[in-house]
Amino acid sequence: MKMILAFILAALAVASCKPSESARSKAQFVFVRIPEQVKPVDRGTKYEDPLDSVLKREAVGEVTGGGTQLSDPDNEGKRSIECVGIDVELSDFEKGMPILKRELLRLGAPPETILEYTRDGQKTEEKLE
Repeated sequence: MKMILAFILAALAVASCKPSESARSKAQFVFVRIPEQVKPVDRGTKYEDPLDSVLKREAVGEVTGGGTQLSDPDNEGKRSIECVGIDVELSDFEKGMPILKRELLRLGAPPETILEYTRDGQKTEEKLE
């Protein structure tokens, strides 16, 4: 009987450590497209790491990834960086978007930077300006 009770208590403890489905579903994905030729390591240093720190400190989200969009090959077969992207998950969209915008500007993102997200089934692309 003690073994069964211990198993049940352990299962309950593990279950309580997982985020609820409603908490996960409330997170808002925002893709940040920055029209800047920044190499991956520099992108992390300039944008991803500082953004992640601020979003976590303010308890509004986190950076979950990033990437680089390359051009089509030129006549010599070389490709160049067209823009970079940063994946952000905002746990509090209303509070997090102004913080995200403020920090992008502070970090030197161009005003032509685009924030892409879908809210209530509607896709939105908004300039940083």
